[in-house]
Amino acid sequence: MSLFRKTAATLSVAVNTLNLTPKHPPWPSLWMGGYGWNPRGGDGTYARKLRAHCLVLDDGGSPNVLLRIDVVSIPRDVHLELRRRIVVVEKLVADSDFLIACSHTHGGPMIGSTHPHPNVLMNLQPADISAVDGSTSLFVDLMVDLAKRTVQAPKVPATLHYAEGSVRIGHNRTEESDAVVPDVPVLLVRNATTTEPVAVLFGYACHPVCRGNDTIFDSDYVGVVIESIERRLGLPALFFQGPAGDINPNPGGPLVVGEKLADAVVAVLARNEFTTVTGPIRTTLTEIQLPFAADTGDSAVLAQLKRTFESRLDGHLGQAEVRHARLMLEQIRTGTLPRSIPMPIQCWKLGGLTILALSHEVLSGYQQLIKDVAARLGTGKLWVMAYANETQCYVPTDVTAWQPGYESSWQEGDRLTAGYGSSMLAYSWPSPLKSSPEGKVPADPGSTQAIVLAACEALLR
Repeated sequence: MSLFRKTAATLSVAVNTLNLTPKHPPWPSLWMGGYGWNPRGGDGTYARKLRAHCLVLDDGGSPNVLLRIDVVSIPRDVHLELRRRIVVVEKLVADSDFLIACSHTHGGPMIGSTHPHPNVLMNLQPADISAVDGSTSLFVDLMVDLAKRTVQAPKVPATLHYAEGSVRIGHNRTEESDAVVPDVPVLLVRNATTTEPVAVLFGYACHPVCRGNDTIFDSDYVGVVIESIERRLGLPALFFQGPAGDINPNPGGPLVVGEKLADAVVAVLARNEFTTVTGPIRTTLTEIQLPFAADTGDSAVLAQLKRTFESRLDGHLGQAEVRHARLMLEQIRTGTLPRSIPMPIQCWKLGGLTILALSHEVLSGYQQLIKDVAARLGTGKLWVMAYANETQCYVPTDVTAWQPGYESSWQEGDRLTAGYGSSMLAYSWPSPLKSSPEGKVPADPGSTQAIVLAACEALLR
């Protein structure tokens, strides 16, 4: 769906913040997302509070709503319910003008019970899964209320100012690449009347896993950055995760990593060398289908998958593989095994800046691939976000997909089935995503990489 407006370029803005740290009651569940393969629930304490921010940017047409949330992931059914409630029921915003972004902190609540499935990921039982669903329903209500309050709040006239910094707080965890994304995009919002700062939006690409796998709720280094900037500058700071699927933080813990990123953001603001960003805002929301390596619509391939999953029921790989195999076999039996994975991609074009927001755990290699496309098209300043709208799988580049591993999701001897201990198994899918034949450059048109880049190019045009 696309909505292009020709309206006055006058901008106005409203910002709201909500404490999203789970507490029982009213949250039915304190189960946490982000790690497998055993049950993991919050103990009722937290290190840094989890937040949701809503920023409404009005260009004189209809409002544009950014909803930024400290959770590890939002599955498709929850994303679509949020979009239905906010766009269709409440009629707060047009479809392509509504963008959700997750920080991907691994110290937050589990949201949804589909991808990942709580039983496969953590061996949760029906009563626990019901509690997760109850917390998910509460979460949706809170997000709808936050969006509604912000859309209806008084707005101040605003000007936008964009600049980029650079810092290295992470490393690439795959053996196929040492690439990281050092970019620190910064968008400063000022009151157009007083010129005083109103809010700062910033981004980086790095997994928020500094805390590690424990039972304390924590927004991780993301919370450190936000709190540090707000303490230093006295204005709301909104973090947006980049293509961080294969990037982990360097040693040092949340405080060290977070303060280093905060220093980089503040340094950009102190330089005061901005590009002015103007309205109107043109928005587009599209959706592509990511193909599996296994054609699950082919009866012969389906029979092969069935034999593989049946062979895993004896538990020789591990109990997570058994739980995953049971789910896959049930989907084969009922004819509900998916053929592909949907991937929404969203584009907001402003004067002087384009924001391209990709769903799922996109690997860092896409940053340069997309920027190469943008340079060829003459797009100008480009901010690439990931973990947008819904997060249901890793999206590897060909280079990573050609090697067995967690992100590519296959193991030696079997390129068709979700490998044991892999990301596709964690997210409850049957097969790795389809790649180009090994060594083929440019990417094969039917490969995941080619499909993603073609969609990005179409939006950037």
